[in-house]
Amino acid sequence: MTDADPVEVRRLRWRCRRGMRELDVLLAGYLDRCWPSAPADQRAAFRALLELPDPELAALCFGLSAALEPGLRAVLAELGGRSELSAAGAVYRGDFGRERCPERDL
Repeated sequence: MTDADPVEVRRLRWRCRRGMRELDVLLAGYLDRCWPSAPADQRAAFRALLELPDPELAALCFGLSAALEPGLRAVLAELGGRSELSAAGAVYRGDFGRERCPERDL
């Protein structure tokens, strides 16, 4: 899916604003890099993640707890939060040479 409704993206961007800067960086990064090419099931999983309270979402993103649903695990793998944030202030460091969110042939 390559079409991203601009109104929905704006709403999601607002919902990506959390009480933790680290989560803001991760979620907005996913929205910018992965959302436009994400399949419908991954988009639904991302929306479900945004419904979680900050402490639960942070625990999932930083590997302190494990997601049970495969869809959530796929989105969390794309977020890659454990390696992209520095402990000293949520500095996004890039992809570390990994291929991320490739264009999908649909």
